[in-house]
Amino acid sequence: MKNLKQLVLPCYKMEVVMNVEAWYFLHGTTNGVCNLTYFLSLLSGMAVTEVSKTKRGLGYVLHPGQVDGSMLSLAKEWNTGRKSVSRLLEDFSQRGLIRVVSNPITTIMDMVCVKSWMMDGRLTENPTYKQTVKAYEGVRIYLFNGQRMETLRKSSARMKKSKDKDTNKDKEKFTQTSQPNKPISEDKKEMTEPECPMETPENLPMANANDKTLRTDNNPPITQNNGTLLDGNAFYK
Repeated sequence: MKNLKQLVLPCYKMEVVMNVEAWYFLHGTTNGVCNLTYFLSLLSGMAVTEVSKTKRGLGYVLHPGQVDGSMLSLAKEWNTGRKSVSRLLEDFSQRGLIRVVSNPITTIMDMVCVKSWMMDGRLTENPTYKQTVKAYEGVRIYLFNGQRMETLRKSSARMKKSKDKDTNKDKEKFTQTSQPNKPISEDKKEMTEPECPMETPENLPMANANDKTLRTDNNPPITQNNGTLLDGNAFYK
């Protein structure tokens, strides 16, 4: 299968939601072909209205959001073997891109990653859509009919670079916040602690032999003259 140069959709605009793992898987290769090419092939065959089909004389209905294709027809379209087709469909299913519906006539797949599409100016929600990621998580892309593949690949490269930058910023923030605080030196602690004048050795009181506290040298005792009170007034006689 050759890589597509232009995207052909059954509608004007399509919104696809998937997780990051599925988005990276689509940029891998199978048998030398990008997995995104196989996935876009399924999107191009998706029904946007109810369609009645017949195969080997048996009829079946294809509902909106579904795509049909047997292993033989897909192997012929993708130019690969049936085992490769079966493995690709299983990989798509495990990553929440499609859901295979059992049908005795053909293989029907629900495009559960397609959220909505727009056709004739009308927005239609996909009835087979299954929400696997939250609104602020995963990858959300908008595909337009006739969009060039080079533009789609360039946009995906920008998304990868932006995610790598975000992860690097988160790592830098984590390293900055995880660094322990530097201890304050003992000299700074001693400088910040106020010095109490009552605890200095110069102002310590002295005691005599009878354990009576005496005054310090800085504050000599006040002597009392005969006939005077402590406040300096004379006795009344």
